[in-house]
Amino acid sequence: PLQVHRRLLYDDNRGVGEPLEEPGPDNRGLVVRGRHLVLLDPAESAAERHRPLAQELVTAPYAVLAPGGGPSYGRGRPPRREFSALRRELPPNVHLLTLAPDDAGTVLLRLEHQFERGESANESQPVTIDLL
Repeated sequence: PLQVHRRLLYDDNRGVGEPLEEPGPDNRGLVVRGRHLVLLDPAESAAERHRPLAQELVTAPYAVLAPGGGPSYGRGRPPRREFSALRRELPPNVHLLTLAPDDAGTVLLRLEHQFERGESANESQPVTIDLL
């Protein structure tokens, strides 16, 4: 079962200690809209599809608009639309979790292996990445 929202006129003794009455701005109750994806895969290979798809949905890219200028905006050169500091693509079972500068002039880089041991025949294998 899937429960997105509930509305109760009396306390149901499940820990809130009061009725769940959220009428919303129009007094017709809250309206919740969402998207549910159902993957119909065998258990042995389900993680190979749902882990990358979950990462894609949760960490979807977004456009950032900024004023031009700086060294990458030279006269006569086409604007740079994409940049990667990687020499080669990360393996599919490795996810870039954090890439953040700190005050000391260094960068915090955190990578994560997306699959648990035994979760996938192919993607659960250990991986080595050369950062140099």
